Amino acid sequence: MSSPSSDRLVVWDLPLRLFHWGLMIAVIGNVVTAKMGRMDLHERAGLTVLALVAFRLIWGFIGGHHARFSNFIKSPVRVISWLRDKPAKDAPRQVGHSPLAALSVVALLAVTGFLATTGMFSTDGILFDGPLAHLVPGQADVFAKIHHMVEPALFFLVLLHFAAILIYKFRKKVPLTKAMVTGKAAEPANKAIGADGGITTSRLMAGLMLMAGLQIAAHLLPLLRPAWY
Repeated sequence: MSSPSSDRLVVWDLPLRLFHWGLMIAVIGNVVTAKMGRMDLHERAGLTVLALVAFRLIWGFIGGHHARFSNFIKSPVRVISWLRDKPAKDAPRQVGHSPLAALSVVALLAVTGFLATTGMFSTDGILFDGPLAHLVPGQADVFAKIHHMVEPALFFLVLLHFAAILIYKFRKKVPLTKAMVTGKAAEPANKAIGADGGITTSRLMAGLMLMAGLQIAAHLLPLLRPAWY
């Protein structure tokens, strides 16, 4: 006898789910370590974010159906049309990122990627220099200022993300976080429609190897920091 969730639509592939939860943990780690003044750990958390964002950009072209940018990023006209559309209350939900959520995804990738990149070139002028700060002598403090200026944008986007999750959970009765854990739509098959987001075993292994390789490469960047810098 099959389990209640066995016939539910596959939405999120495993590499995408690992990226999602990994980015959440790494971003929290970045904020906490920065407030603690542990710049050594902050650097490591930032390198983790850098590798994760790089992975997501690549996976956006070769990942599962709902992971690919071409399948969820829509034009402004489509976004406005989606906002105006009022589907029937009992209509099945289209799985994957909505046109509005797609904008949030792009914004989060842009902001986290920007913060991770500028952090690599930053300096606090006292105890910490980013692993690539030596490449921009005399400008590392500028990168640091920009890095701190963009930080509020990250907090804003994270709050929006949590607000959307709560709205779906309590107003629309759709537990999005559960789908990001199991990979399957939260609703039964007759309540969710869309393409299958599953991937082959070979693509799964390629995705995991890509993610691991990018993490190793990112965490080797501090080796480029000159001993004298």
